[in-house]
Amino acid sequence: MANIDYLKDLKVLVVEDDKDTQFVDKGMLASIGVTPKFANNGLEAIEEVQKQKYDLVLMDVNMPVQDGLDATRWIRDMEGDYFKNVPIFALTSFPTREHTEEIIESGMNEHLVKPLDIDEFCMKMIKYKFRAKS
Repeated sequence: MANIDYLKDLKVLVVEDDKDTQFVDKGMLASIGVTPKFANNGLEAIEEVQKQKYDLVLMDVNMPVQDGLDATRWIRDMEGDYFKNVPIFALTSFPTREHTEEIIESGMNEHLVKPLDIDEFCMKMIKYKFRAKS
């Protein structure tokens, strides 16, 4: 795995309604030194990104109250560069071609399959870290 020391200071919001998945995600992220904040649905995510700026939002696609696609659209429509540019990665259990198209159309930047693969996550974060510097 590449040098991931810079990931330890990231502010990550994980938007996930399933407590078991939250537990798994917390452990996976802890293995690289990231301590995430959790939101239980898209509405909570919208409220949370207005209170604090995150370096990354990991957004489940299918949730009660408000799903990840709608929440991402709301975030992208907010005033300010932060809301337009914060990386939002979709988390989904069953990716299909149609699902991937919906994810991109909603304004999400990347797609990760649950359960979270920490190596894939790190590679995508490296991509965004380098993009942010250039």
